[in-house]
Amino acid sequence: MKKHFFILGILCLTAMLTSCNKEFQQINTNPNNLESPDPGSLLSNILVSEFYNNVDIAWTLGNGYSQYMTFSQDYYNTGTRYLPVTNEPYWIPMYEAARDANLLYNTSLQQQNPLMEAVALTLRSYAFAQLTELWGDIPYTRALQGNTGNFTPPYDPQQTVYMDPQIGILACLRRADSLLKSAPPALLNGDILYQGNATSWRRFINALRLRYLLRVSSQTNVSAEIQSIVTDGTLMQSASQSATIVLPPSLPYNFPSLTERFGDFQVKYMNSTLYNVFVSTGDSARMVTYFAENSTGVPGMFSYSYYGGMPMVVNASNANVISSSNFNSSFRSGDAKVLNARIMTYAEQEFDLAEAALKGMIPGSAATYYQDGIIGAYNEIGLTSSQASAYLANPAVALNLSNPDTALSQIITQKWLVNINNAFEGWIEYRRTGYPQFQTGGSVNLNGGVIPSRFLYPTTEKSINAVNYNKEIQVMGGTEVTTYKAWWEK
Repeated sequence: MKKHFFILGILCLTAMLTSCNKEFQQINTNPNNLESPDPGSLLSNILVSEFYNNVDIAWTLGNGYSQYMTFSQDYYNTGTRYLPVTNEPYWIPMYEAARDANLLYNTSLQQQNPLMEAVALTLRSYAFAQLTELWGDIPYTRALQGNTGNFTPPYDPQQTVYMDPQIGILACLRRADSLLKSAPPALLNGDILYQGNATSWRRFINALRLRYLLRVSSQTNVSAEIQSIVTDGTLMQSASQSATIVLPPSLPYNFPSLTERFGDFQVKYMNSTLYNVFVSTGDSARMVTYFAENSTGVPGMFSYSYYGGMPMVVNASNANVISSSNFNSSFRSGDAKVLNARIMTYAEQEFDLAEAALKGMIPGSAATYYQDGIIGAYNEIGLTSSQASAYLANPAVALNLSNPDTALSQIITQKWLVNINNAFEGWIEYRRTGYPQFQTGGSVNLNGGVIPSRFLYPTTEKSINAVNYNKEIQVMGGTEVTTYKAWWEK
């Protein structure tokens, strides 16, 4: 049974203040100050930061970019209409998480703690993966050197960030798994995710490896490494093993909807892209779990007409508001089924394996992985396996292996459905595969009528790291644009 851990707040390193000393001028050090951070407290801080910021940015921007959510008022919806933005509020905490994970990594080396070393490598890799997938080329190999006075690191190509044989994301995750595979049992204080269980961490790490291997699969042959992961077999076996933290009901690390102003909550509607997928696949169970009936609904009765999706809008018309659905009361009452912060789920892992099997990268049945993914997706939000089986019985849901393109579309669409409230994963996978088909919004789209491929670099990069920033912009052709595609992008 999955264990959920409530976050009581970021654990801080504090120094007790001592009383004034008449011989103050002779005191050179404060004996109550710690010269190095406590690893357990540091680990808790990183986990809180990565999981909370993931869901916080999803609720405010990620769900719009991924076309799960539409904002009904132009005061709020410029971001979800793809107005070019820097998204600096996510850049900063991800670099801070990477910095802290790097400090944890160095501490683990000093203490000869391979379990902590593996966890630090994993969390550092995740933070950098988020950064490169949202901005493209980033400071990487010479980043995190502020303690030495280097605040102007050069930008590294995205290929280096993923593929560097020593410090690339894939190499670091490979090493993390290897460390845990051979590491002796050890304590891991501060682990609010898996309570120091090395096998659980290996499952999480290998699921992340699958995600990033498929990310780069258009540029390099990843079949052998994916096969080695499957052969080893240390992967999540059910939704209870997903990388999930249940957020507390109170500030500052609650799920953002719980303390959001009611007026702000009310302007968030189901996007019509999501509504159309729910209807076309007969997915009433998940639709009702996430969304409320519109104003035409009849209590105690179900009809798809009682729900609705809103396209990208400037200011919603009265007809839009009447026919569309807000997120339901679970997001205001503290229902743990939907208020989790998730970085990687068992369901996504299974859809990744389904794609790999479909493309012949691994043996096995794509249909079986696909079915297990849907069951896991339902279980993830408190729905039963029987409900998932009933959904799978719909002919529109059954995997169409006679047409590989259709089958891939089905797999990616189901993965898109499971990643509601998971940062920008839906948008990232759309950029990689083109599925599901997003609406461009025409003239309502503020990015020239196209779906962007990246965010603009933060304004601080232009001022503090101007030389390297300008070099990077020359790579784009001399002008920074949001349409510059990732190395792996479709």
